[in-house]
Amino acid sequence: MSGTNGIHPEKETTEQLAHLRRLETEKAEALIEEYLDRVCARIRARELHPELREEIRGHIDELLAEKEDEKVPPIEAAIWALKQMGDADEVGGTLGQVHRPQFNWKLLLPLTAMIGLGLLALFSLGSTGKGSYQYFNPGSRQLFYYVTGLVALVAGLFFDYRLLKKYAIALYSAAVVLTVVFFSFDSPRVNGTLGWIGIGPLYFYWTLCMFVLLLLALPGLFERLSLKHEKWTSLRQIGSIGLIVLPVMLYIYFDLLAWLLLIGYLAAALTLYARYGGSRVYTYGLPASFAAWMAVLYVRNEYWQARIQSVFAPHLQTSNNNYLNDSIAAAVREGGWFGQGFGSSGSRIIYAYSDAILPYLTYSFGWIAAGVLVACTLWLIALLLHSTRKITDRYGRSLAIGLSVLLACQWIYGIGASFNLLPFTALTMPFIGYGGSSTVIHCAVLGLIMGIYRRKDMISTRGKQAQKSDGDRLIFSIGGFELYDNRERRPDWVRKSTGRYP
Repeated sequence: MSGTNGIHPEKETTEQLAHLRRLETEKAEALIEEYLDRVCARIRARELHPELREEIRGHIDELLAEKEDEKVPPIEAAIWALKQMGDADEVGGTLGQVHRPQFNWKLLLPLTAMIGLGLLALFSLGSTGKGSYQYFNPGSRQLFYYVTGLVALVAGLFFDYRLLKKYAIALYSAAVVLTVVFFSFDSPRVNGTLGWIGIGPLYFYWTLCMFVLLLLALPGLFERLSLKHEKWTSLRQIGSIGLIVLPVMLYIYFDLLAWLLLIGYLAAALTLYARYGGSRVYTYGLPASFAAWMAVLYVRNEYWQARIQSVFAPHLQTSNNNYLNDSIAAAVREGGWFGQGFGSSGSRIIYAYSDAILPYLTYSFGWIAAGVLVACTLWLIALLLHSTRKITDRYGRSLAIGLSVLLACQWIYGIGASFNLLPFTALTMPFIGYGGSSTVIHCAVLGLIMGIYRRKDMISTRGKQAQKSDGDRLIFSIGGFELYDNRERRPDWVRKSTGRYP
């Protein structure tokens, strides 16, 4: 018999049960969502909220599945599952600690020592009161530049580096166009070096700024080109090499002379190119071509011969050509263990306040002070390269590597040239010698590296890292930094460093 409304009683009961089941399921879902909201409320890294919600929800669903077979009501199953997960505030607090900003304060320890020793040398020069030091004290001026640089460092620390990827094309284009515009007119010389632009009484070292801007743009451009699995004859591979070589051609055309920066830029650019799947044909071929070109310059250019032979074959050069190297060697030799003391003139050392700041420091304060400075510099390089290993975001890691390589090349070559182990050229020793715009730029670069590290646990890396495959080949490894050829790599420590659930 039909019911009063023509609906079978059994069917009516089934629909009521289904309705009650839906209501309980909705309440269970609301309970789970409330739990996830409480967890995320304790995590400052908002960009990770969707990923963490999905991951935690997956664990909750696994627990709920255990209760399905037991036919436990949804609301009871949800309460049990959330109890197994733990208190929401406690879980959120733990994840909030893992995914909070990470300041790499270790970098500041060797940096502070380097700055302190550099300032000591500059104030020592200023206290002599001879020559140009009658009118200005390089230490006082450099102290002002460091204060300005501190502002740039803090700005870089809090700058969202991902904007650089968004505007990579505009950044690269601006660097190239401004270089052409600036150097199409007469460029002033500072210490005999071109590459500066004059703004009233102020001079700005555009060569350094240009190479930094290019290295900021290249990772974003390489990521757009998707070089992985592309043949070396493909337009994308050729175009990528063109992006690297174009600034080199401009550099040569305008005769900017600061070869150390050029070498540092090429080393950093090719490292980035290899990381993004660049062909080995170009990765190894371009440095070989550059070396061959340098060899031709050595054969055909007497200046190059004089600079190189003054280090490796001084007996082939006259005393005039060896004067710079001889004066550096004499300063280092006469420094002894404790140096000549504060206020030593070091008049024989050319550019003692900038390019030759390390030989002057050795002369005035001895081999011990110079050893401490060199040790702190190498320590800082190792910390920079090691810190890049902990950055899980592929783009941020590439930026940090490129900038770290540029800094490391300047330091390593500068130390070698300061002790007559390498040919002396226009040197820029970051954070050590006298310099206005270069100090501000280097501070901004270091601040940006620290800013990338600061966000390493606050940015989703899902889909951006890949497991190392059998075809990967290690090219270079130092201080925890590893470079693999034609592949992306996600080490085992990534999961450990993010503190994710197993």
